[in-house]
Amino acid sequence: MTRRASLAAALAAAWLVVPARAGAVCAPAASGIFPASGIAGTSVVATISGSALDGGVLSVLGDPGLTATLQSSAPATLTVRLDLDAAAVPGERLIFVDTPGGSTGVSFTINAAGGPVVDGVSPALIATQGIPLDVTVTGANLGAVTPASFTVSGAGVSVTSVTPSPDGTMLTLEFTVDAAADLGTHAVTLAVPTGSVVLQVYVRRPPPTITAVHPAAGDVGATPSLTLTGTNLSGAALVITGSGIAVSDAATPDDSTLTATLTIGSGVSPSSEPRLLIVTTESGQTTSEFFVVAPGVPTVTGIEPGAGEPNGTPVAVILHGLHLTGLVGVTTPPGDLTLQNVTPVDDETIRLDVTVAPAAATSTDHVLTVTTAAGSTPATFRVIPTGSPFVGAVRPPFGNRGSTFTIFLQGVNLSLVVPGSGVSVSGDPKVHLSNAAAVDARTVRATMGIDATAAAGFRDVTVQLTNTKTFTKASGFRVNVPGQVPQITDVSPNVVPPGATTAMTVTGSNFAGGAVVVTGPGATVTNTVVDPSGTLITFDLTLVPDAPAENRAVIVVTENGTARCGIASNPSPPTFVPAKLAKTGALFTVAGTGFRLFTFEFSLNELFTPGLRTVAFADADGSLTLSRLQACAVERAFRERTRGFVRVRAVTPTNRIGVSAAQALRR
Repeated sequence: MTRRASLAAALAAAWLVVPARAGAVCAPAASGIFPASGIAGTSVVATISGSALDGGVLSVLGDPGLTATLQSSAPATLTVRLDLDAAAVPGERLIFVDTPGGSTGVSFTINAAGGPVVDGVSPALIATQGIPLDVTVTGANLGAVTPASFTVSGAGVSVTSVTPSPDGTMLTLEFTVDAAADLGTHAVTLAVPTGSVVLQVYVRRPPPTITAVHPAAGDVGATPSLTLTGTNLSGAALVITGSGIAVSDAATPDDSTLTATLTIGSGVSPSSEPRLLIVTTESGQTTSEFFVVAPGVPTVTGIEPGAGEPNGTPVAVILHGLHLTGLVGVTTPPGDLTLQNVTPVDDETIRLDVTVAPAAATSTDHVLTVTTAAGSTPATFRVIPTGSPFVGAVRPPFGNRGSTFTIFLQGVNLSLVVPGSGVSVSGDPKVHLSNAAAVDARTVRATMGIDATAAAGFRDVTVQLTNTKTFTKASGFRVNVPGQVPQITDVSPNVVPPGATTAMTVTGSNFAGGAVVVTGPGATVTNTVVDPSGTLITFDLTLVPDAPAENRAVIVVTENGTARCGIASNPSPPTFVPAKLAKTGALFTVAGTGFRLFTFEFSLNELFTPGLRTVAFADADGSLTLSRLQACAVERAFRERTRGFVRVRAVTPTNRIGVSAAQALRR
């Protein structure tokens, strides 16, 4: 019997599908255990990581020889002592954590002396489609590991490079992750002649991006239909900052489009400061700007680029705004600037060429006046020294304490920004800028992290080039103190079936203006409704029929932050094709995919009560041919009767369990 088959056989009488409990809190999710393996005859202290793990009770399923004792409990970690009996059969065990919110499991492997031991993996095994993942594995007895030692469940993920340290205590691994790799959890099995280890890698989509918003402004009292275009938008949630504007009917008809309706209250005041449209997926957040303007009044909300050099060369400029139809003209006082080729594109866009005279004074601002039949509105254009950087806009222009996100600086002559450290802000050091990089000559991106205790208020934003030239945009960014962040106390139900639409209810606080994201592949959220009290959100969750069994998270998003609570999806029952008769040579197969361990159970009745009248046989590949001894065991279980029942249990790479329906069988 193989090690996997041995484990499956031992699980036959013990596997349970834990049902959702009435009034359950968040479902637990275990992302892994480290050490993930150990040597028979030793004891180790291990950490199970995940969420909603506190209050968990441990159980070990598999061959005897592993005892798990809980030492400490917290929502994100459990500390457990594992005692590995010297006589334990080498192979995989499943450690389940049972909490008031449900059950979750991790894999731990017992190896004989000299077998591989994995103590830890850094960074966490979270991969992104299309991007290689490099990790360092620490442990013992790893010197003989090669790429051929690894198998990965699902499609699109493979280990393509392995470099062990000379003493066998460390591995450097490179995972290749296809752009179309299966989303969700993959089981990663390391197998060498001396033993094995099972790990899990989670694959998610790239974070969302926004390239355009139409319209980017709306009238007080209006209900504009909003379209955001970009990438990786499927399943995204949309919220908007500030009060008085409601988001409804958000949908992602394809991966590059997000549509929604904004309802701008009649009491909202026009403002030159934008609201932020916050787009959230499980992979991250991105923002874009939306302006509220006075009805019918022409308004310029942005100029791109907002600067030019005194060299006599025309600069192609785009003016963005609203109510720009009926353009009469764009003018500026005579002298340093010449405006040509003024072209209205639509109600939101005007194109023109701006030429700066060679003798124009630098570091000066000039006003461009846009005039329509309904009135006039200004825009500012700066003349800058040749080759000097300029930043006209920082997007987003503000962010909450305790948040991390990507900012973009838009201007001119930015291609020589100092990589990594070329963007900084004034004030206390609790606003961290890193990973600065030029997107092109007019755009720089950087990662901003705002400490939860950072002082609120405006910061100057400075960009520095490799030629030592700098530009500072005064008060270019503002740190906000967020309002009350959302809190989740319950999600119901917390076990959701694939191939169905389930009405979901989230209970908590501070949900006003919120939206919902559900992580994991194959999930769609529709019909989100926030109760006026801000304490209840309802929505419909649809899982596609082949959605993988996963620990998922329900993420409530508001302008002030996010809150998460776990749910789970169990697999669809395995597609079981039994033989008609229980006799020697009879073939029983599982046609379904997505499982890694199987147990075939034969019983006198449909209850499959453990004991003499139920017998189970394991098979690692889902295909069982009854041997003579197995056929005799089935006959003993059936007693003198001529018929009984058979079913199959199967475990997924995420340690979720599927059970087929019982089927009648003759002998």
